[in-house]
Amino acid sequence: LVSDWSSDVCSSDLYTSDGFSSYNALNVKVEKRFAHGYTFQTSYTWSKFMEATALLNPGDAAPARAISDQDFPHHLSVGVVWEVPFGHGRKFLPNLHHLTDAILGGWELSGIYTAQSGQALGFGDAILTGNLKDIVLPENQRTPSKYFNTDVFNRVTSQQLANHLRTLSARFSGIRGDGYNYLDTNLLKTARIGDRAHFEFRFEALNLFNHVTFANPNTTPTSTAFGTVTAQRNLPRRMQISLRVTF
Repeated sequence: LVSDWSSDVCSSDLYTSDGFSSYNALNVKVEKRFAHGYTFQTSYTWSKFMEATALLNPGDAAPARAISDQDFPHHLSVGVVWEVPFGHGRKFLPNLHHLTDAILGGWELSGIYTAQSGQALGFGDAILTGNLKDIVLPENQRTPSKYFNTDVFNRVTSQQLANHLRTLSARFSGIRGDGYNYLDTNLLKTARIGDRAHFEFRFEALNLFNHVTFANPNTTPTSTAFGTVTAQRNLPRRMQISLRVTF
């Protein structure tokens, strides 16, 4: 006895276009092409990324407009390549003996410096008891244990509001996490071995000055860790050496 059965499932998809985002930027680039043993390139971006993709309150007619968490208004990148002017084909000591040239010649130094604004921060459904301008601390007063001024918030859990309309924005352009700035460098040495083979030595130092970029601080006022930084966002200085022979 075989019984066949089937059922039809009806489904429907609902699409709405209630939100929006906008990005505007100014890009500036300065470049000096390779000549006289060096090249130089700088690029700078000044931008603003706004969005309205979430409701502040369930009954709101439209999403609230706020700065995006992907807004980084300033981004700077500088790259330099310099051929150390010693040895065969260079400005100084071009007629070195091949053994001496193997030591002094063929060096190249390069680096990339990058700097970028931090991420815009928000505090959720918080109770602000002071002025927004008082939240940001001067740079020389910011520490991992107190990244911003926590005294302008009501932090008592039992006093948080339950039935109300939220008015505090999702994020603030003037209140940001730690931005980053670091320098990556590379020292390259090439030399000929016989008629066909080439030797390459490379020394790289990433984040040369071991600059720390802090992760965003805790932004939940009722948390015991409010205003503190508990992690590092970037990697510490790394140095690596590589050898390569091509033939």
